[in-house]
Amino acid sequence: MPEGVQAPPKETAAGTEGRPRLVVCLPPSEGALELVRLAHRRAAALGADWFALTVETPGQADLLPQKQEALRQALQWAAQLGGQVVRASGVRVGPEILRFARENRATCILVGKAGGRRRPRLWGRSLADCLLRHSGVEVWIVPLPEGEPEGAAPRGTRPRFRRWLWEYGLAVAGVGLTSTVAGLLSPWLSFTGLALLYLLAVALISATVSRGPALLAAAAGVAAADFLFVPEYWSFRLAYPDYALTLVVMLAVSIIISGLTARSRFQARVARLRERQAAAMSELGQKLSLAANRETLLATAVAHLGEVLEARVSVLLPGPEGELTLAAGPPLPEDVRESMVARWVYRHRHPAGAGTDTLPAVRALYVPLGPPQDPVGVLRVELPDQGLVVSEMLPLLQGLARQVGLALEREELSRQARAAQVEIEAERLRNILLSSVSHDLRTPLTVIAGSASTLLENPGLDKATRAELAHNIYEEARRLDRLVHNLLEMSRLESGRVELHPDWHDLEEVLGSALHQLETRLQGRPLVLELDPDLPLVQVDAILLERVLINLLDNALKYSPGDRPITLKAHRSKGEVVVEVADHGPGLPPGAEARVFDKFYQAAPGTHRGVGLGLSICRSIVEMHGGRMEAANRPEGGAVFRFTLPLGKDAPADNGEMPHPQGQAPHETPHSPY
Repeated sequence: MPEGVQAPPKETAAGTEGRPRLVVCLPPSEGALELVRLAHRRAAALGADWFALTVETPGQADLLPQKQEALRQALQWAAQLGGQVVRASGVRVGPEILRFARENRATCILVGKAGGRRRPRLWGRSLADCLLRHSGVEVWIVPLPEGEPEGAAPRGTRPRFRRWLWEYGLAVAGVGLTSTVAGLLSPWLSFTGLALLYLLAVALISATVSRGPALLAAAAGVAAADFLFVPEYWSFRLAYPDYALTLVVMLAVSIIISGLTARSRFQARVARLRERQAAAMSELGQKLSLAANRETLLATAVAHLGEVLEARVSVLLPGPEGELTLAAGPPLPEDVRESMVARWVYRHRHPAGAGTDTLPAVRALYVPLGPPQDPVGVLRVELPDQGLVVSEMLPLLQGLARQVGLALEREELSRQARAAQVEIEAERLRNILLSSVSHDLRTPLTVIAGSASTLLENPGLDKATRAELAHNIYEEARRLDRLVHNLLEMSRLESGRVELHPDWHDLEEVLGSALHQLETRLQGRPLVLELDPDLPLVQVDAILLERVLINLLDNALKYSPGDRPITLKAHRSKGEVVVEVADHGPGLPPGAEARVFDKFYQAAPGTHRGVGLGLSICRSIVEMHGGRMEAANRPEGGAVFRFTLPLGKDAPADNGEMPHPQGQAPHETPHSPY
């Protein structure tokens, strides 16, 4: 047991399930730091979770800045040591501590008690007596140092003394004014009416001043009523005993009114403060969640904090070499002390600057940005009124700074995750590309090399064999050329280096050009053309559109049996031209209708040679023209690939006859002669 600690018998401790829980009650004094140290050591010895609890009461609004700063430092130190910081508010400290201890199933309460000579108490018990009597758990009482010695008034006392003087003067003036009004109305009012007039004055004064001046107004009002309006007049002697009871009741009611009014004002102030903090935190969180990048996030945070705090706000973040640099907000003044304070705050993870007791000789307040254990930067706030910092502004400012720091950490983690995902995807695509290209390059090169070596090593081959070998070399060279062309085309499309050169073209002419380039592969294959006779002109890049048609027809030739027809359709529909290529192959696997347009995707890997780039190139080209592309399975079997081209405005009239493939009308061609 630490020295100077008193504890009740062991049977008073109430056991709880799980880890024990310790609550340390921090007073607004220099002894709060010692309580935090003892609580940390005690919790470590017991293996307990511990809470640093402070209760804000109406009287704490009049505390000296030194005591407020000591309490704030103790709470921050408790958070750094692993304690859970809890701020509560109430009229009396003891009941709030007991309520918190019961709600959190505390097994031990650590509380400080001022040392020195024991002063007599005229009203109630001390905090330690209240906890020992009603807590039902182990209570540790730690003697605290004697209160601050009287002497020179500390910083901040003079403005507070002026406020007290003004409030007490207002209370006396209010009672005097009420006595004047009561004297004027006394000929027409009874003593009961005059007493009610004094009660009204006490209520109004209590709603304006603090509890002390309100009690003075209550006592002064009763004394003035007794002296001026109770027989015998102009003395405090009472002619009738009934007046004594009336004055006692009047005094009691006045005291109750002043107490209730002071309590309601305190609760309203706490509610407004918490509502403001919650609203500021919520609004900041919503704005930060909409930020697309780090720069936008910082600009949003600086603008919001500047609006909420009515101050100049800047964000300092560490650079590559660890030096703090300005990331957002107005620049720092040219004062070496400002940068020194910023570095000190970032290194020691503790607020400093104007309005605090740590390095106060600068113009702004510096707060760690992010969690106290691992800040990501420093927040600089130059407030117009530094007197607000310690009392009310600093807790809100620390909460906002913590939220901004967490948002920066989330954005950095998100950026790293995106970079890692891009790297993983690039690595996957590289592996797929290498495996596919290596196979599809090696196969035609092997055929070409084998056929060429056969021709060189056997000069006496017959003419038919030599022609077959030369044809194999030619076909494999063309296949290799298409593979390299697709790879280069995909690279150009993704890099954005492909430029459209649209012009007005007859779609039938573009179709005929694509069929002509596939003339060799279409030999002996049935082809059905179903083209509307009134197809309009389309504004397209004819070379790229030919590439789309060639890839779609080549894909259909791969997967469709040699004796089944391939259907090519084109018709006009709702302001666009629809082109379809259908086959009678095995169709698409379930769920692959959208994936077939992904790079390197193959519906049936290994069944046909290719790297899975043709359809991806087709979709990219169609989308560049403002159209869309889709794939589906046909009810009668096979797959259909459909794309659309938007009809351009102000298309030129097509008055001439455009040549059709093989000189036939396309809508009358059931089969091609290929």
